[in-house]
Amino acid sequence: MSVVPRKVIRQKLMQTAVLNKIEREHLPVDTDQIHRNLDRIREQVRGKSMTEYVERWDQLLRTGDIDTIRRVVLSDDEVGQEMRNLSPLTVLLTESERLDVLDTVRHHAA
Repeated sequence: MSVVPRKVIRQKLMQTAVLNKIEREHLPVDTDQIHRNLDRIREQVRGKSMTEYVERWDQLLRTGDIDTIRRVVLSDDEVGQEMRNLSPLTVLLTESERLDVLDTVRHHAA
């Protein structure tokens, strides 16, 4: 049985939390706030593959299709992991919501 790194668990739980919030509160994902966050991420990435993931995020956000975003981002493959690494969506979580996820990660690891 393989051990899942804490970072992978944290990122997946964080994305699940933000995607659930988007659906629950009917939040749009194609917003200036999220695109500004994606632009900050874009400025920090290096390498063709990372740039391609950022561009994929841009395309997904423009579609607004939360089901496709959820399927891609929560996938257990390399693409899903990299998309979680580069997700601009966490800007939608409040500090309290982020702390709740981190608390869940701590309990999961215990």
